Amino acid sequence: MANFLANQFSAGAGNLVEAVDDAFDKSVTSDEERKELEAEMAKASTQYEVEMASLGLEEKKAYLADIAGAREYQRQVQKSEQESWLSKNVHSMLAIGIIGLTFFMYFLIIKGDMSKIAGKGEKDIVIYILGALTTISTQVAAFYFGSSQGSKDKQKSIDNITANVSRRS
Repeated sequence: MANFLANQFSAGAGNLVEAVDDAFDKSVTSDEERKELEAEMAKASTQYEVEMASLGLEEKKAYLADIAGAREYQRQVQKSEQESWLSKNVHSMLAIGIIGLTFFMYFLIIKGDMSKIAGKGEKDIVIYILGALTTISTQVAAFYFGSSQGSKDKQKSIDNITANVSRRS
């Protein structure tokens, strides 16, 4: 029974391919028409790739604009005379707290005796929390220290790619 179904389905797939091929052959009567169709298909494929690259660039630009907006907001808060001490320093205090907590947990895991700190189930939770803190710490460091030159380099690359895509269109 399984062979019968396999033969029916594979024969059906083969018939479908043959039907599409026959329809293609009937719609294209000469080698010149076939070459024209292949050129059109290649052009459509290239256009699709250009549009996808353009969408990727737009997404990257939006991401970089979001980062720039966050930095600009932080700078305006720091310059404002009406803002309170807490509003001017809450970002920095959270950043220091997150990075401090991350290093403290690393210290506990490396130097501390985890069996005294947590049981088997809690150890997994501590490791999970440490992973999340490490990710957040990386983002904090990138916001404060690492990303402005990288953003300039990325923007330059995006501009170059955009110029190349525009020339092709």
